[in-house]
Amino acid sequence: MKYAAIVLNALAALLLGWGAAGIYALLAQRPAQVRPAVVELKPLPPTAVTDRQQVEGTLAAIGRINAALQTMGTAGSRALVAEPAPGTPGAVGPVMPQRTVTLLMQQGDGYVAMIDDQLVRQGALLRGGGRVIQIGPDKVVVRETTGRQTLSVPVGQLRVGTLRSAEAPSATGTRQQFNATPPSLVGAP
Repeated sequence: MKYAAIVLNALAALLLGWGAAGIYALLAQRPAQVRPAVVELKPLPPTAVTDRQQVEGTLAAIGRINAALQTMGTAGSRALVAEPAPGTPGAVGPVMPQRTVTLLMQQGDGYVAMIDDQLVRQGALLRGGGRVIQIGPDKVVVRETTGRQTLSVPVGQLRVGTLRSAEAPSATGTRQQFNATPPSLVGAP
């Protein structure tokens, strides 16, 4: 019993020493040293350099045209900048909804079509404001507020036994024709 008390006291002293050493280690810790990240700058790829040069050249040409027009007195204080045609990438202005036709079927003396999952006849109103003005055996003409669209189903891409084309709905051929708008100058009142 006497030896058990000595062993337990020694074990207690050892645990106290170990705890004190841990507390000292926590208090004496130095802040972690963080190495700064190494950033390597690489040159631009050749395509980015040529794109950048093309943009700079275009902007310089527009500046020369505007300067020439101002010296002639024809442009006044307004800059002359050509706008992209309606419906082309980058154009600001009218946009037509992307419509798909997935079914054209003869019914009686006319045709019916499935446009944007809506079964329609000639003269029907579509979601988004369009009106079906003509349905034929291979195309549908839709009048939109900004022009007209001709939707067609490529006959070569139809699968036997289905009502949809092989790549529906992306198989719809679309031709857009915008209403004529007068040319405008950027910054015009």
